[in-house]
Amino acid sequence: MAECGDILLAIKEKSITENHVYAEIGEVLARTRPGRSSVNEVTLYKSVGIAIQDVATAQLVYHKALELKVGTNVEV
Repeated sequence: MAECGDILLAIKEKSITENHVYAEIGEVLARTRPGRSSVNEVTLYKSVGIAIQDVATAQLVYHKALELKVGTNVEV
């Protein structure tokens, strides 16, 4: 939490509380905490790591989207 400036700001402004932060991405990926259980739940990924962690996360999400045939293909 110490590196999550915008989340800390939202807590300071009372837009959310620390209780809104349910798990870290590593906990969900390691299956020590479940991910969303309904489409009404909101997932926010706040990257505070090093660039290689961002790349690894993006690759995982990309391949999962391909597998599930979801998402939007954007031509560059």
